[in-house]
Amino acid sequence: MTTILLNSAMMPDEGLYILQRVRREFFAELIADAHRRGNLRSYIGYPETAQHIERISGVPIPVNRAATQLPDQALLAVCKLKYRVSDPAMKGQLQPNENDYEYYVATYDRNHLRWRIVSDESQSSQAA
Repeated sequence: MTTILLNSAMMPDEGLYILQRVRREFFAELIADAHRRGNLRSYIGYPETAQHIERISGVPIPVNRAATQLPDQALLAVCKLKYRVSDPAMKGQLQPNENDYEYYVATYDRNHLRWRIVSDESQSSQAA
């Protein structure tokens, strides 16, 4: 299964997500294992975050600002700041320290929807 590396706990596509906070050591080993298997895909958009993950895992992490593309099933590895940067102009200039990050792992399944939310648009077209 592909491991998708993210710098925010976002949901870029419909499907079922199950998110769990993990310890730094577990996160680092997960990244190293996915890299060894050739199953790691980075969508880390900030050099500081990529460097932090590289320091804790020993794996080179490319910066990738492309839109996140998820396969039908994936493991999401999230390394994010514990806080939001209040001034967006400061995003690339911030120098977070090692304790400013938190780590999550999520499973993702595009085809396993427990329920379908019907949008106003689809309800309107069904009524017509």
